[in-house]
Amino acid sequence: MRISDHHGLAVAEMEPDELALRPWRGDDRHIDVVRLPDPPADLLPELTGLGFVHKPELLSWRAELGPGEEEFLAGLATKPRQDIRRARHRAEAALTLTVHDTLPASLLDRFLDLYRARVEQMTYGITIACRYRDAMLHGPDKYYGVFAMDGEEIAGGCLVRECPDEDMARIRFSAVTEEWRRASLARTLYFAAMRVARDKGFKWVTLGDEPNLYGHLTKAGLFPFKVAMGFHPVPSQDNHDPEGRDVADLILTGAHLSGPGLMLGYAPGRQHERQLTGYVISAEPVDVKPMAAPFLDGVTVVPPGERVASVPPA
Repeated sequence: MRISDHHGLAVAEMEPDELALRPWRGDDRHIDVVRLPDPPADLLPELTGLGFVHKPELLSWRAELGPGEEEFLAGLATKPRQDIRRARHRAEAALTLTVHDTLPASLLDRFLDLYRARVEQMTYGITIACRYRDAMLHGPDKYYGVFAMDGEEIAGGCLVRECPDEDMARIRFSAVTEEWRRASLARTLYFAAMRVARDKGFKWVTLGDEPNLYGHLTKAGLFPFKVAMGFHPVPSQDNHDPEGRDVADLILTGAHLSGPGLMLGYAPGRQHERQLTGYVISAEPVDVKPMAAPFLDGVTVVPPGERVASVPPA
């Protein structure tokens, strides 16, 4: 069993033949998560009995663009649809939105300054976009950007990678100022980026790939936000990720989670259907309604730690 640091989370990764030994029980090192990558099917009952969740390691959030924006909005619930329209009206009244089919270096650098400042405010933030600056300007993949300007100042923006081989536009990076975050500018930017993708003839749009443990690198509140925007999660390997894989995770402690955590696991007995179900990680009772979604086969609260009524070692 090898323990490694995942941005403040101690993850103990083991091999299938180690499961019978329960190596995490006798280890005096701190462990937040016990993980078995690509769990064999014959071990799933035993893993489930111990409290492991069989799940995709990464989630891709995607939506089908459809023929037009009004048709897309019509598929959303009433309140999210109203929120999006209100956010757009606020932005259009005070800001100038521009689309750049080719990213200007000076504007990209101003966006990255804003992006860096916002990420540095996060507990476990990672400035991934900064690593891609040269690739976005000079690489083989084509990017376009949507930016909102408050006079000469940048209020927010998002950067989109075009993936014609996948018939998909990937919204990769976004950032808005704190003032305009409270005014939901992100919604306006995303829908503007989706209009461009639709005009370019793409069928699909994605709103990021994320580790399947909300409450760590990404806050749990991001889940209902993306659901309300009309996106749904799929295992990343089902969305053109060659490195996507399944894992079985046992959350031993929620000490490094910001409030209740959330994982999406395969519904027991339905992993071949790719049916997902929600697991809210909390030692206390918690309202799961905000995490309910039509694509989930229910939401269950599970306390961190190994289950007491576990399956005995083989």
